Amino acid sequence: MLIFRAILLLIFGTSLFLHASSKHILLLQSYNKGLMWSDDISKGVEDVFKPYQNYELTTEYMDTKKNEDKEYLQHLYELFATKLKHQTFDVIIAADNDAVNFVFTHKETLFKNTPFVFCGIDKRDPGLDIQKILDAEISLILESKEIKRNIDFILSLLPELEHLYIINDRSGASLLVNHIYEREAKALEEKGIKTTFNCDGNISQIKEDLDKLPKKSAILFGSLFRDALDRYIPYYKVNDLLKSAPVPLFSVSDSHLSKGVIGGYLLRGYTQGSHAAKRALEILQHTVIDTSKPIVVPSEWMFDYEVAQKYQIPLSKLPKGSTMIHLPQSFFDKHRKVVEYAFVLFPFILFFLVIALFNIYQRHKIEKRLIAQSYREQVLLNNIRSSIFWIDRQGLIKGCNQSFCDMVGWSYERIVGRNIDDVFTILCDMPKKEALFALGEIEFMRNENVFMAKSKLFLDEDGKNGGIVTIITDMTEKKQLEINKQFIIQQSKLAEIGEMLSAIVHQWKVPLVELSAVAHKMHYYDQKGKLTHQEIQNFYDVIMTQTIYMSDTIDGFRDFIRPSTKPSLFCIDKGLKEVLDILSYSMKYNTITLVYKNALHKGHTLFGYPNEFKQVILNIINNAKDAILEARKSTHEKRGVIKIMLYELDDAIGLSIEDDGIGIALDSEKNLFKPFFTTKEKGDGFGLYMAKLIIENKMHGKISIEPLEKGTQVLIMLPRSQEEGCL
Repeated sequence: MLIFRAILLLIFGTSLFLHASSKHILLLQSYNKGLMWSDDISKGVEDVFKPYQNYELTTEYMDTKKNEDKEYLQHLYELFATKLKHQTFDVIIAADNDAVNFVFTHKETLFKNTPFVFCGIDKRDPGLDIQKILDAEISLILESKEIKRNIDFILSLLPELEHLYIINDRSGASLLVNHIYEREAKALEEKGIKTTFNCDGNISQIKEDLDKLPKKSAILFGSLFRDALDRYIPYYKVNDLLKSAPVPLFSVSDSHLSKGVIGGYLLRGYTQGSHAAKRALEILQHTVIDTSKPIVVPSEWMFDYEVAQKYQIPLSKLPKGSTMIHLPQSFFDKHRKVVEYAFVLFPFILFFLVIALFNIYQRHKIEKRLIAQSYREQVLLNNIRSSIFWIDRQGLIKGCNQSFCDMVGWSYERIVGRNIDDVFTILCDMPKKEALFALGEIEFMRNENVFMAKSKLFLDEDGKNGGIVTIITDMTEKKQLEINKQFIIQQSKLAEIGEMLSAIVHQWKVPLVELSAVAHKMHYYDQKGKLTHQEIQNFYDVIMTQTIYMSDTIDGFRDFIRPSTKPSLFCIDKGLKEVLDILSYSMKYNTITLVYKNALHKGHTLFGYPNEFKQVILNIINNAKDAILEARKSTHEKRGVIKIMLYELDDAIGLSIEDDGIGIALDSEKNLFKPFFTTKEKGDGFGLYMAKLIIENKMHGKISIEPLEKGTQVLIMLPRSQEEGCL
């Protein structure tokens, strides 16, 4: 099985790379640890980041329920200024108003260039400028404290309600919603329901009031952190007060659920924390997010089953889909240990007999499955055209497919167990085992075919090096395809030789005339006896100048014909100029102006096949010339222009060749790069096909043709080399 997996990995080339980066997150809590609301926010944040091992979460507490004067906040600022000298954060989550105000006020001094996520702000009474936060492109998670909805629910659940007692205080965010409580209390009074709103924080007075409430009463609890003297009220005292409530008690948050509260439409610190953490995660992962609108996290219907039963509230009257805590346990949950002991005391003999029979049955099934799987694997291997074998660390062949047996000419039984050197020597003369274990590529010939052997390690049952798997692939067709492509390129190049010879003839006319004149002059001077040593030297200089010029022309022609067997660095500007020099006389003869502009300001170097590249340019320019000459047949225009320009692309070089010729017919555009397609009377249809082959397959660029209002434009994009090859 391990061998088969290694073979599949080698055939399909599958690999997996994992990358993780470390991130540091700050959660700044307004209040203190141990306060259920803050702890729930922390839990929501921690659960989101838990799967990310390299994400480090730091939590700081401002403790503003106990301290909130300006001097204390200034000390906090100084403390953070000291801490942040030696550490930075990738994102900061600020929970509740005090932390949000602190971070927003000092974002340029303490937390500069750090993204923020703000949460725990009430959507109706935020207590701060929401728009200003959104304008600063800060992610904002709002809570929805549904006071009216909870009161409406209490009235529907307790239709005979005569008195509602509301508890809240005047600390921080609690103070922001007191006007809503007062408004709703006034509305209840108008309905004939007595309402008491206590926001003084006097626990003794509240306890005394609760004990005096009539039977048909209910309590709505908001928050209670500070008393009338602005002293912090410990969390446990609030819980003791709520547990002693003599009438049904409801709340607007889940901070005291399971502490005597029936429930309601509750704010959840956990969901605030999890939403804020998810937004922070999006920021860390560079996800595009919309900060123009805040995210509003709705409250949830949550109830304590035990407290609801205490006041004989039927579950049918609670909203559908509500979350329930303290639901009664099933028989199995209540008596789990008894049931477990019963299973343990089950007759041992029967138990072990069943296990043994089951084990035998399972083993039989596994054996059948393994046999079937082994057969499928062998069929798969034998239907692979490539020859495959695998050897252990000593070089002994442990298995192979039928294709390898056919290649060697031996049976499977004769091959397995032999040393690879003994078997592989039949294929070619070279040290086999060492080359195979080097995991390199081995190319060899057999029966006039070219083969390539590639190897890969496989692991044994213990996860250690078990040996190597080798695949031998017949590369003959691929090699032949490369040869055929090169033949097509050369065939196309031959089609351009006539044009080049014509250009060379034009180039040689001037020097030949000059040489003829020199010869006649030398003959004349010799007959008149005027041929001095100085005159001979002058004639020699003229002859050598023209001879060198003609020799350079022939050298350029010879370089063009010679194919580039290997890619190399070359200067695109120099290559273009060499082609233009060759074609200059031909263009003058046909009254065509060549305009060349090099707009490159970076390197001019390409890595590829210089002669083949020049062949493409020559072909395209000749096509442009033919298009201009064809256009003259229907117009009185006697001149033409071919514009050639090099220009910058991001990581590449752009080349544009534009003519004012006859242009391209619409029905020809999609076929221009197909082999054997031509619009010329005597064309062979290889020119543009060859150009696409060279530019895209051999030089990894891109070529396209665009029709112009008058003429045609050829666009070529070629990747720029990082090395400098231009002198």
